[in-house]
Amino acid sequence: MKNIILLIKKDIIRFTKDKPAMLLTFIVPAVLIVIFGNIFGGGGGSARKANVILVNDCGNEISRMFEKKLNDSESLNILKEYTEEDGKKVIFTEDKAKEFIKSGKVRAALIMPQDFYADTSSGLKFKLYYDPRNEIESAIIQGSLQKTLMMGLPGLFPKLLQKKAGSLLGAEKGGKFNKSMAGLIGKYFNIDPEKVLDPEIIPDSSGKQPDSTAGEGSNILSGLVKIEKEQLVGQEVKNPGVTRIVGGWAIMFLLFTLTGAATSLFEEKQEGSLKRLVCMPIKRSELLWSKYIYSILLGIFQLLILFLFSWILFDVDIFSNFFNLVIVIAASASAAVAFGMIITSFAKSLAQANGLATFIILIMSAVGGSWFPVSLLPDWMQMIAKFTLTYWSVEAFLQVLWAGAGFADIAFHILILVSMAVIINFYSLLRFRSGKVI
Repeated sequence: MKNIILLIKKDIIRFTKDKPAMLLTFIVPAVLIVIFGNIFGGGGGSARKANVILVNDCGNEISRMFEKKLNDSESLNILKEYTEEDGKKVIFTEDKAKEFIKSGKVRAALIMPQDFYADTSSGLKFKLYYDPRNEIESAIIQGSLQKTLMMGLPGLFPKLLQKKAGSLLGAEKGGKFNKSMAGLIGKYFNIDPEKVLDPEIIPDSSGKQPDSTAGEGSNILSGLVKIEKEQLVGQEVKNPGVTRIVGGWAIMFLLFTLTGAATSLFEEKQEGSLKRLVCMPIKRSELLWSKYIYSILLGIFQLLILFLFSWILFDVDIFSNFFNLVIVIAASASAAVAFGMIITSFAKSLAQANGLATFIILIMSAVGGSWFPVSLLPDWMQMIAKFTLTYWSVEAFLQVLWAGAGFADIAFHILILVSMAVIINFYSLLRFRSGKVI
């Protein structure tokens, strides 16, 4: 038994000295739990609200009440004005709201037109413009809007039902029908019939929501609310689901591949071939650049193959905007190789390089949008996401594949990726020249 205990202690000591194993065993799961907890658990109320533009062209009392209800929404951040280049704040118009959605700045806009509601109206009219680039976010926005619209002013819908009856049956028959219904409701539910005929149109201040589980009741109410929906971006996308995710998964696997290519220097060092190369009339910078260019070519080829498979198997349109897709592929590959090089320059062994790379790649993929939309993360995580190359690559791929964006629309993303590659490679080159790596 004594020998067994000693052997167990030996394994514990070996494990605690293996930093990559410690990272993958404890740190990676803990960080991923924090990320997923903030998304699906709400992060203690810190989850970010979805931005929705609101344009109120009606301006009557009912529209202002709905506007107030939307302002108080727990899941929506209502935008009513924007800032121009000169710093001046301007109220959104319908055309400006559509422009913001098409440019990718906001995902949805709710319009209350001039004929939203009038005294003679038998229903409410809305316009909803949206970009379902992020399917989860789009579902949250539309679900929250419908919940607010259907439950925000409980007293309004009985009034609309009465007007609907009048429009279908005529004024006289409709009036008799409404009085009969009010009498029956008053009799069996102990409610004053006059209050049924003339309900107060005020928001429910109790904070409790009416029961929305009754399917037929929901259908009746939905007939009183007319929402004209128009998708402004991605209408021509043949396979929306795969188009949304292909860029994120491609960049994650690219990072694993190119990090392995960069850290192959450790394998060459163990084999002795690296030492022989250094003894030859070859500069360290030339050795680094050869490895870098080879890895970029490998990365570009890998991404092209992955996107080609997505086109063959899932009909993802990669050819209508192929030139800009290739530009994003090249920029992403350059940044990914730079990431592999900086890992190689700091790691002291192949095991350490692989462990550190796996840790960082998984975190960057989770935070940077490879697994799910960044918009679902709290604000502080979204700020961190913008420091990852996965974020800029995923956004650029979405701009090209989903929105059919031109070079001007992805120029900033390309600039960020190329800047990352240049800065990281410059530092890696300094470490190689100083002999700290080879």
